[in-house]
Amino acid sequence: MASNKEPHIDAHTTVIVEWRGPYSYRDIADNPSWGRGLYFATGRVRYGRVATIHYCGFTEGSYVTRLRNHHKVHEINREQEFWLGEVVCPSDGSRYFLERAESMFIWFWLPRLNDKKTKHPPTPTTLINWWIRKNGEPRLRRHPMCRDLPDVVSWDGEYWRTGNVNVWRG
Repeated sequence: MASNKEPHIDAHTTVIVEWRGPYSYRDIADNPSWGRGLYFATGRVRYGRVATIHYCGFTEGSYVTRLRNHHKVHEINREQEFWLGEVVCPSDGSRYFLERAESMFIWFWLPRLNDKKTKHPPTPTTLINWWIRKNGEPRLRRHPMCRDLPDVVSWDGEYWRTGNVNVWRG
């Protein structure tokens, strides 16, 4: 984009998120400088039989501060892990784009503990998920927890489009 202004609200936008993980809460607490991005929480809730994605959110501050006394994450009481997402495109990763990506994630995945932001559909957006190992290497195969979450999720206001991308070394 040529200007520093937010795009027009009706403009279809593409957001690329690099997801790293999974991390334990202890990993995040040991790195208080990590922050400003998206996160999703996985594990099992009370009486839950299978670990799955239960919550998605974002923070403009540090992850550890956001998760410390989170209003929902404490309900994931077994096998709790976190994936941390950085908006890499657009490069400014402003709150505007964090909210667009979060909204797409919530509407498409419908995490059990996300009960807000479900009343109105997202603004037309294409969300591209890049899966990265904790050491920074791209994941050539998807982690089992994220296997059912498409690499590309697109909403044009009427239709959903999804797909996966093959990853290989050049």
